[in-house]
Amino acid sequence: MNIRTMALLLFAVLTQPAWSQTDQNQAVQAPPGAAALDTRLALRDLWVEHIFWVRNYVVANQEGQRKQAEAAGTEVVANATAIANSLAPLYGQPAADQMLKLLAGHWSAVKHYSDASVAKNATGKDAAVAELTSNAKAIAKFLATANPNLPEGTLVTMLSAHGGHHVVQVDQVSKKDYAAEAKTWKAMREHMLALADTLAAALVKQFPDKF
Repeated sequence: MNIRTMALLLFAVLTQPAWSQTDQNQAVQAPPGAAALDTRLALRDLWVEHIFWVRNYVVANQEGQRKQAEAAGTEVVANATAIANSLAPLYGQPAADQMLKLLAGHWSAVKHYSDASVAKNATGKDAAVAELTSNAKAIAKFLATANPNLPEGTLVTMLSAHGGHHVVQVDQVSKKDYAAEAKTWKAMREHMLALADTLAAALVKQFPDKF
């Protein structure tokens, strides 16, 4: 998937609901229960925190605020660790460790794109998009293998759109187009909620005795 394809996919995300009503009824609405609700809300917080700290890095990096960027990067890693460790109670620590490696790859690709944008390195930006694309497929495969209620193709689409959001956000911050970036942020947040809800619903379906 090249930058143009990712941009087209992002346009679809920005102009349409994250999923259809049918998809929402079938995949998102978890059975009622305190544990299911707590899991859903916890995953929402974790994934929204991911884009919060990544945005902090992107803005600080673009403005040359190295200490702020470094602090934000540290929080991105801490958040990735929390997301990965959320899998441990159900799938074991080895699975959590593998997820952390995959999330580290995602962060590395986003950071590379941001750094290349600051350096005005078009080749570096293209390479970072290729990293994002490959990583999205790897995460999708990992999650789909762990949970049969998560179709790999659906995850590839969602994670590729997520990568596209990062790319567009970096470009908008670089151009100081903050009005457009505000709209992208809203779309990013809604998309993260959709992803979190999809993961939570799949967990509840796979482990009904836990919820």
